[in-house]
Amino acid sequence: MGSMNKPSVVLLLFLSLFLFSAGNVVEVEGAWCSTPSRRFAGACFRNANCANVCATEGWPSGICDSFRCMCRKRC
Repeated sequence: MGSMNKPSVVLLLFLSLFLFSAGNVVEVEGAWCSTPSRRFAGACFRNANCANVCATEGWPSGICDSFRCMCRKRC
């Protein structure tokens, strides 16, 4: 890495960590922790359907977010 300067290496490391962690389990938004449902099939349009599937996965709540079912709980 003789030709790369230190800020470039730090930026590359940060982007790599972000990309590897972007699809993992817990995402924090305010007071809610959420993860994509593992069992929900298809596009998510109704929060009630999502919540029912999330309940079978052990999560107390679920909402549709960008057509994905996201299971969530209070952090």
